[in-house]
Amino acid sequence: MPKVKQISVGASFTKNLGNFQSLKVEANIVIELHDGDYPDEAYADAWARVQEQIRNGLGKGQPK
Repeated sequence: MPKVKQISVGASFTKNLGNFQSLKVEANIVIELHDGDYPDEAYADAWARVQEQIRNGLGKGQPK
């Protein structure tokens, strides 16, 4: 089986603002794997980070 060396995750969200306007938020991350890393865990972490950035871009992030 081939060895996974990188994981790339991306997402975008487009919100209709009305009056023919919209807001598009995008987030992408590339994670390089090292010996001993588990691809499934790295993917889950990358996906969580991308989702957090989308929420932040929409102003729905966690209060600081």
